[in-house]
Amino acid sequence: MLTSILFDILDAVRAGIQTLALPGLAAANVVVQKVPGDRAQDLPALQFPCVLIAPHGSETTDPLAGTNLRDDVVYPVRVTILAADGGDQQFGFRQYLGWRETIRRAFHNQRLDADLCFNVQVQPLAIVDKSAWSDRQLFASAVVLNCFSREARG
Repeated sequence: MLTSILFDILDAVRAGIQTLALPGLAAANVVVQKVPGDRAQDLPALQFPCVLIAPHGSETTDPLAGTNLRDDVVYPVRVTILAADGGDQQFGFRQYLGWRETIRRAFHNQRLDADLCFNVQVQPLAIVDKSAWSDRQLFASAVVLNCFSREARG
């Protein structure tokens, strides 16, 4: 069976967020997706609030990084907090911002797993996605975890 470093990274991010035990977030509501989506069929059974983990864009390689036998590959992983707030400007705001900060602090400049990712750099996205909030009455806040992996050639 083929293995996938990216899939293992996505799963390690999910497990890492679950271990943070964010107040008000069920562990079952931290899910890995192919594409971050907020359609009902894409969401966990309890739906909201949830944290969605998915690939973000393309992996990159740096021809000047790595070693003679190994390459450095950067896998971008999007972590999105989604919550239904009914368009309320105050509901859950402090809590969701706390989750965002906790996730950022837990992953930035850390190893994800000795065999998977030797460093994670957090790239913040919009603190609040205005279109999700105004069009669908959803609080959406995301960061990208750039996971640096050193992989054997061939």
